[in-house]
Amino acid sequence: MIFSNLKGTTTRMSKPKIAVFSGQTATISNSPTLVTGNKGRLPGERPLPGRFEHLIAQELYEPVVVKIKKFSGHPLEIDAKEVYHDNGKDYWEVELHPNDGPYLLPYVARRANDSTHGTPFEESDLLNSDINYGGRQFFYPDAKRIFIDIDRTISGRDHNGEANILNNQADFEFIRVLPPGGYTKQGEVHGKDFFGYKPFPIRKLAPPGSLAKVINMVQSAFDNGTFTGGIWLEGTPSLEETLYWLNLLLDSDIPLAGVSSQRPHGQISNDGDHNIIDAVGYVLSGQGSDLGVVAVLDERIFASRELKKGDDRPGGYKATGGHGGVLGSPGPPITIWYKPAFRHTKRSDVNLSNLPKVLEFTDITTEQEQIRIPIKDDNGFLLEESIPKVDIVKFGHYWSNDSIEGWDAISDANADCEVGILARIQQGLEEQSNNNTTSPKLHGFVLEGANPYGFGSGTQMAALAIAACSGMPVVIVGRSDLEGPTPPYWHELTILGSNLDSNKARILLMATLLKLGRLPKARNPRNPTAIEKQAIESRIQEFQKIFDTH
Repeated sequence: MIFSNLKGTTTRMSKPKIAVFSGQTATISNSPTLVTGNKGRLPGERPLPGRFEHLIAQELYEPVVVKIKKFSGHPLEIDAKEVYHDNGKDYWEVELHPNDGPYLLPYVARRANDSTHGTPFEESDLLNSDINYGGRQFFYPDAKRIFIDIDRTISGRDHNGEANILNNQADFEFIRVLPPGGYTKQGEVHGKDFFGYKPFPIRKLAPPGSLAKVINMVQSAFDNGTFTGGIWLEGTPSLEETLYWLNLLLDSDIPLAGVSSQRPHGQISNDGDHNIIDAVGYVLSGQGSDLGVVAVLDERIFASRELKKGDDRPGGYKATGGHGGVLGSPGPPITIWYKPAFRHTKRSDVNLSNLPKVLEFTDITTEQEQIRIPIKDDNGFLLEESIPKVDIVKFGHYWSNDSIEGWDAISDANADCEVGILARIQQGLEEQSNNNTTSPKLHGFVLEGANPYGFGSGTQMAALAIAACSGMPVVIVGRSDLEGPTPPYWHELTILGSNLDSNKARILLMATLLKLGRLPKARNPRNPTAIEKQAIESRIQEFQKIFDTH
């Protein structure tokens, strides 16, 4: 008897549908290098060390009948030989088909060169500029193949020892937002249409305008009424910023879970596959509608506002802020212990629906003329060129010359010492005044200052006061993972960054600028009048309300 898994027609039950979004530099959507195995190497070529051939999930070209040795699936199968049906042979005979999906098989492909038979693919190809760093990609264009491999048990079976752990629960639609891999033969360009980090010499990151594409595509998908929820895949270093951006701007109660992986798909002890399975369970649980955007990682459910990568290892994510951040466990059973108190998604003051189509504000404190900056298109989606430019300034002790400059108060400090800050202010003013519609028109700063106060040096504070009086809001936060809010000590012309780290404060300031616009400018930013300072401080309080609640 030959076993086959070809099935007859069956009635298909309706299942929930989940959107699976691909984000940039996603290790969870990467694989180890496809290296030619020994069965694909010729005599005289470098043999791979070890006793076994490494196997890669690949599809069959045509049907094939294989004979499988009995009792070879586990060392103790033969110990229970009497419970097995005896077919009178020492093997099982099975017919395999191309439409079964990938099987683990030897990898025998070879790289083309000037020789008759080509040469083996090697890991070192990725560092060789003479051959275009190997000329291949190992990031996936979307997550479809990863889900197939999980369902095919390429990386392992479910807790019942069976396959199809994802497909049995839901249908999936794979949406390429900022994918890590791309179709170059179809005209896609690395660094424009897709963003991968390996080969390392040609690593590309998504530009600031991509944040508009992120919220637009997720909002559009959720607005069509098709999806029960969504899963966002991205690289471990940037996931925390993208999820917080979505947490602030997404106008939806549909659950969205971010996942990542510290190790590529297909590598030993890859954590990403399990995170995907947990995220699917979370989305389908019905418990995520009022939690905002979360991350499901390392068998924990994180609030996106507090999520932070601490180390490049499974378990390397942590919750910042000092109080909470871990909302629950994906189980089993899925359990929610806490809900975020801060505004998010549907309740956010800066979600996409609450942003103006055209931003209007007063640019000069003593003038009534209104500045108009387009923020959204006619369909209500964010314009890429509207994304604000916010710089992060770092403070360190034993860095400044405050003690020897001879001033008595910070207002007298020599801001000209801070050439970097002043150069950014000047660049921002030039970008605001030019006619280039692709130049950012909204600017700001985040100071990562002494912990937890957010103070910088005297010269830094003086330079940043010039920024605030030039229409560029300044947020101050501590330089570590805060365990409480930035205290309301001396903070003239600045916004207190709550318990956010500098990267999260930057994301929130970008979103708030889209809502409120620039601060009113003083005619002489180095010497504002009392009336001008009062107008600036009044506007800063509007920013502060958002920072206190988001």
